[in-house]
Formats: sequence, structure tokens, C-alpha cells
Amino acid sequence: MKRILILLLLASFCMAGSGEQFTTQTSSSTLELASNWQLLAVMALIISVILVAIAYAIGIGLEMPEMKAWAGTELVQIITNAIIVATLIVTLALIDLVVLGVAVQSGLTVDGCTESGNATSCLQGVTDQYLDSYIDTAESKAKGILSDNMFAAGMAGRRIGISCITIFCAQIATTMTIGGHYIVKSDMYMILFDHYANLLASMEAQKFFVNAIAFRMGPVILAIGIVARSFFLTRKLGGLLIAIAVGIMFFFPGMYIFDWVTLDNVLNGDKASAGEEGADCPAECKVPVPLAYAEGGGNLNDVQSIYNAFSADDSDKAADIANGDIESAIGSAGDYDGKVITSCYYDADTTECPIPCRELPYPSIPLCLNLSEEIPQNCAGLPAKCKVVRYVEDIDEVEVAACPDDCKVVPPLKSNCDIDNCASSSPDCRVAKRVESPDFVWRPEKECDDSFEGCDDIKERCNWAADCPASLAAALSCTYVIPESGQCDEVCADCPSECRVGGSGTDLPDHCSTDSCDSCTDGCKAQWSTIEALDVLAQGNGTCTSCPLNKRLIYHTLPESYYSGGCSYTSCPVEYRAAVPFQACEMCLFTKESYVYDPPIDTGCTESCKPPDNTPVSDPSAYTQIGDTGLVGLGPVQDISKLMIPAYLLPLFNIVATIVFIKGLSDILGGDIEIPGLSKVF
Repeated sequence: MKRILILLLLASFCMAGSGEQFTTQTSSSTLELASNWQLLAVMALIISVILVAIAYAIGIGLEMPEMKAWAGTELVQIITNAIIVATLIVTLALIDLVVLGVAVQSGLTVDGCTESGNATSCLQGVTDQYLDSYIDTAESKAKGILSDNMFAAGMAGRRIGISCITIFCAQIATTMTIGGHYIVKSDMYMILFDHYANLLASMEAQKFFVNAIAFRMGPVILAIGIVARSFFLTRKLGGLLIAIAVGIMFFFPGMYIFDWVTLDNVLNGDKASAGEEGADCPAECKVPVPLAYAEGGGNLNDVQSIYNAFSADDSDKAADIANGDIESAIGSAGDYDGKVITSCYYDADTTECPIPCRELPYPSIPLCLNLSEEIPQNCAGLPAKCKVVRYVEDIDEVEVAACPDDCKVVPPLKSNCDIDNCASSSPDCRVAKRVESPDFVWRPEKECDDSFEGCDDIKERCNWAADCPASLAAALSCTYVIPESGQCDEVCADCPSECRVGGSGTDLPDHCSTDSCDSCTDGCKAQWSTIEALDVLAQGNGTCTSCPLNKRLIYHTLPESYYSGGCSYTSCPVEYRAAVPFQACEMCLFTKESYVYDPPIDTGCTESCKPPDNTPVSDPSAYTQIGDTGLVGLGPVQDISKLMIPAYLLPLFNIVATIVFIKGLSDILGGDIEIPGLSKVF
């Protein structure tokens, strides 16, 4: 009677389990068998329960102990099958949840992890993106190799000939190659292209297996295995099929996620001790891009600040401002009461001017330079209050004084640079020289081979940079204004080395009072403040007492009196002398980058505030950007070498690990049918 009650409860559980919780689609296959393996598994359990119940009834009614014993054994197997099915369903949900967490932590928007995705599961979506990233990288590199090979083959085929058609030189003619060495490069490129073809074939085969076999045939094999294990005649085969299905559906694709998360550790060592995110992040880097701004000044950088500007009755207005549904509204609380609050996202989708591009100086990342979508022009049209300038908040006066004003770079902090062709010009050409103030006539030019198809466009876009205004006032400049460069003997040729001291007043020789010395850039002058600081150290050591301050210099062209008598290097060692610069602005080499700008701005927020290195990156193929560390040889050879691990080594590891998993799980599920030749692999 107890066993009959257990059968009834199990049947009820199976029938209840055939509802919504088992309707999750695991495959996009059109085969009915694969469209919902969970429901098919439950149906197989129900049929098994019915058969065992009938066997029990026959055994009890006809007093057949053998039939009752068989039914008891099958009841245990039915319970085992139910546990296996429930475990598989829970495991599927758990795997998708873990993969979703990895995708969210990495900032990925993956097909299959959202309701709008076309992938069958988040696991499949992330696996596809992992493989696609390497396929895209290999395809891009292969196209580059073909382009380089075309150039090399063209150069190798060029000939130059000389001939004399007169009788005086016996009509002698000769030809010679001018680029024969390019044959070697052409051969190298063809060999590399063959490797790329093999790489692409390998990765495309992996993607085909994951999509066509793992996520389409896998559910079919799993459904057949569950049905087969529900009946005693095919139980061993069913256990093996379930193990194979679980291995190719869950374990094998999951190994790609494992490869992705651990590849950085494999290539670059353990980074588990990486610091906390933002540990070295300066205050100015933590300021977000404004969501809105207030009349008369004041940026609202987060949603809470917007809600604080409105009373509780106007919370709907705050939501509309934050979402960009309305252009502006009148504030009704706090310091913003009665002031107009304007949204930075009204009628401006973030794709028109993405958030990373709403910074000044204007970022030079590829996303922000997309001319086909007019992103530079769209961002230029945004109000300046909707952008952020990361001015250094905690000013270090020592760092400020270490680099003279003449040596500082004026950054382009003008918000609207959509002037003539400025927004479409090459960012690296938007440069002017400080010494040409106020006209700033000089602009860089680009040179390229006229045979190159895009050469004219490259030159033209660089020439357009002349339309970008330059100014020593950063807020009025769309151009980086850079200091004078070169050797100081050339920059300040008419100013003797003993006269190149800044801020010294009247303590220099009389012949130093010339226009040429007055106009000499401070980047070529030793600073009087430095001499005075060194004098304090000299007094503490009782040296340089007979050498005047204005002669405590060191340079190779100083007059003899600067290094003889009381100013000899014995009486006044070099460590107590200020060096006259040899190269313009050489004293700024060790100044923090933020303080090389006027005004000081932080341009290294991406590096300072990046997440710890022990988390996955957004793009799995970023691991191919290893750099030169540990690699030698030509760039094209290094590029393909970086793809060998994810294309060849890791897939082999995944296959071996999956086979081991299938063999172990098959034994647990009773699928003890030996796979031919499997023992030879280990």
C-alpha cells in the first residue's frame, strides 16, 4: 500500500510539473522532439509510473512476488529519473544565471540574456559572442594581410628598364627590379593568410558544433536518453545518452565561458590580489556626465539630484527630466526652487552623442569619431553644461610650479567646435604652436603615397584642422596649443646660456637685458626659485659660500668665471647648481600629466578608475592585445600568434575535459556502455 501511495504522489508531481515551469524552450529546433525536452521527460516519467502501477496491481492481484519485486526496483529508478530531470532543469537555470552575472559584470549586452534576444539561452548567446569576437578579429587581420600582400606583390613586380636604340651602343637594353625583396614579404603574407584560413575554419567549426549540435541536437539526445532510461531494457543506453547530452549542451559551451574568464590569468599570471575598483580614482574622475542643468548654473549629475530639485508633488516632472521625456521644467524645491531645470537627454538619443563622448577635451576614441553618424557634430551641438571637464580638484602647487607656464599645453575645452570643417577634421591634426600666438598659422600636415586610394581624404581632413580656432584660453580653443620644442641653443639662439634664468630680477649680467632674452621661453631657463632652494642645502653643508647665486649654474657654454675660482666645481659641487635646460621644457618630463595642461585636467581617468584586472573584459578578443611582452618578431606574425591559444589549444582542452565529464557522469547515471577507444585518450 505504501508503494502505491508513493506511485500516486509521484504521478501527481509529474502531472503538476508539466505546467509552466517546464515550458522553457531550450532549443530553436523545429523538431517537436527537441522543442521541449522537459515536457517529454515528464511524459516518460508518467508512462513509467503507470506501467509500474499496473505491474503492482498485477503482482498483488495474482500474487506474483517476482512482478512485485520488479515493480519495486522500477519505482526506485523512476524516483531516480525524476531527480535527474529536476536536477537538469535546476542546473540549466543556474548556469544561465551564472552566465548572466558574468555578462552583466563585464558590461555585455548579449543575445539570449535579454527578452529580445534570438539565442536559445544566455549560455548560447555568450558562447556565440566569445567565438564571434575571435572570428571577427581573425577576419579583420586576414583582410589586412591580403591588402599588405597586394602591395608587396605589386612592388615585387615593378621593373625599371634602360635601353639605347642607336647603333653607337649596339641597341643595348637592360631591366632590373626595384623591389625584389618584397617577394619574401609576399611569401610571408601568403603563409600567414593560410594560417588565418585554418584559424577561421577551426573557429567556424566550433561555432557550428555549438549551435547546430550542442543546442539543437543536444536536446534531442537528452530527450531520447531520458525516455530510454525510463525503461529497464534501455536503461544503460539512456544513462549514456543523458551524459552525452549534458556534456555537449551545458558542459562544453560552459568551458568557453571558463576559457574567457581564466584566459587573462593564463596569459598574464594571477591577478586575484588586484586592488579594489576605484582605489586610485581621483575625485574629478568620479564626477558623472550631467543628466540636467539648472538656470543660472549648477549641474544635476544623478537622478537623486534631479528629484531633490522638485517637491514630492512634482515627482513626475523629475522623472520626465531624468528620462529626457520633456525638455525643461520649473524646479520647486531647495536651491532650485523657481529655476528652470533643462534635461540633457531631451530629444537626443544617447546614440546621437554617446555618454563616453560627452567629455571635454573631446575624446578621440573611434566611437566619438564616427562621421557617418555625425557623432562629432551631434556632440558639438550639445550645451556645454551637458558635458564634463575633469579639472583637477586637489591642486598640488609643487607640481604646478615644476613646469613653467610656457611649457604647458592648452587643451581644447570649447564645447561647440562644429565650425566650418573643424568637427570633421583629423583629431591628431588639431594642433597649434604656442609661440605663434595670437595668429596660430602653423598646422601639421600629413604625407602619404598618392597611389593609396584614401590618400587625398587623409590630407584633406588634416587640412580641415586649420578651421579649428586656437587660443591660449582653453575655453575658446578647439585645438591643442603646444609649447615650443627643440634644443635651447636654437630656440634661444641670441640669448647666452648665463642669461637663461627665469624670475631672477636684476641679479643677471648687464648683457642679459635684451629683447631676445626677454622673449626666450621659460622652458629654456633655469628657475631662480630652484637656485634659492639649492642654496639652502648648500648653506647646510657649508659649501658654495664664495660663489654668487647668479653663477650657480651648470651648462657647457657658460663663461669661465662660472666654473673657476670660488665657483669651481670643487668649491661649489654640481649638486648645488641649477642646470640650464638643454632641450626646451625638459623640466616637465617628470611632471604629472594632469599638470602639463593649463588649466590642470585629468586625462587618465580611464586608466586610474578601471575595474580590477581579475574581472572579465567586455570583449573576449581583447586578450589578443598582449602587446610586445613575451613576444618577438614581426607584427603580423605576433598578431596570428596571439590567436593560436583560443583557436587551437583551448578547444582541444575543452574537448578532452568534456569527454572526461561524459565518462564520469555516464558511470553515475548507470550508462556503463564503453565508448570505443576512449581509454586510449587518457
